Amino acid sequence: MKLHIPSLDYLRGFAAIAVCLFHFSDKLDYLPGINLFKQVFSYGHFGVEVFFMISGFVIPLSMYAGNYTLQKISIFMKKRLTRIEPPYLICALLALFLNYLTTINPTYSGKPFTLDIPQLLYHVGYLNTFTDKDWLNPVFWTLAIEFQYYLLIALIFPLINSKNNLIWISTLLIFNILSFYSNRNLVFNFSVYFTVGIVIFRYVTGNLNLFEKLLCIAAVLGFVVMRYTYTELLVVILTSIAILTPIRVTLFGTFISNISFSLYLLHFPIGLRVINLTQRFTNDEVIRQLMIFAALLISVLVSYYYFRFIENPFRKMSQNIKYKETAQKLETEQELVSS
Repeated sequence: MKLHIPSLDYLRGFAAIAVCLFHFSDKLDYLPGINLFKQVFSYGHFGVEVFFMISGFVIPLSMYAGNYTLQKISIFMKKRLTRIEPPYLICALLALFLNYLTTINPTYSGKPFTLDIPQLLYHVGYLNTFTDKDWLNPVFWTLAIEFQYYLLIALIFPLINSKNNLIWISTLLIFNILSFYSNRNLVFNFSVYFTVGIVIFRYVTGNLNLFEKLLCIAAVLGFVVMRYTYTELLVVILTSIAILTPIRVTLFGTFISNISFSLYLLHFPIGLRVINLTQRFTNDEVIRQLMIFAALLISVLVSYYYFRFIENPFRKMSQNIKYKETAQKLETEQELVSS
């Protein structure tokens, strides 16, 4: 099975850039509400939901390629933790250090720097989401959702991959029903987005007949309309089409895909500081609009080096953790979509 899907390269990069532009234009009241850029970029927060749909698809696909069973749960979690945790925790320390540097700046006028040890330690295991301690980087809440998804999919993959319609449909149905009793801190609140990815996974692996395809499409779209707005419906439809659209591999696609996770992590502590600095020295709306793109370019540059020297080494370590009794070729291909 060919697991590298080039459309995901562009989709990851697009989602990361969309979130960056949303935060750069929306935070700190940087642009007035009637500004066209702010209005257009206000939809960028849906990049998070796009990431959830991608994870809903690629994680089960990589598990399928690795012949995953519950006996391999420790290997699966070891691979995911090696891939995600070090870049995330190093970014948390970087954010803490930058917070300190900000407070010693002569022009700083906010609260003095304090080292909150519990706040820092709670980042291990994503415990901030269940406490009153803020994240050092506000985007970390989405990583907490992703981590919960890893734990969940490790347990239910045999069910959602089942040939028995009653089993996999019931599993996804329960997953989505729980969203009515969940809050933003739990993976169930975003169940429909992960479900979209899981359904696409079953489609790609040939586990849906025509009737099941139509039933899934109707059920998912109906649920989105019932729970959300037509904007979310459009995001789900367009993302699904993008995942399934055949696209050639390109250097640009590979580049933006490679740095997408680092860009997502760093745009807040790096790019938003550029925005904050600009806000102090100019009220010119045109200059501020230009600085949004300057902040993006700086974030991309820093993310490239972060990927190269921090994220990529751990990605390679994750690749070297092999599922037992799994072909080398499948493992290599798996890692192309599991980032």
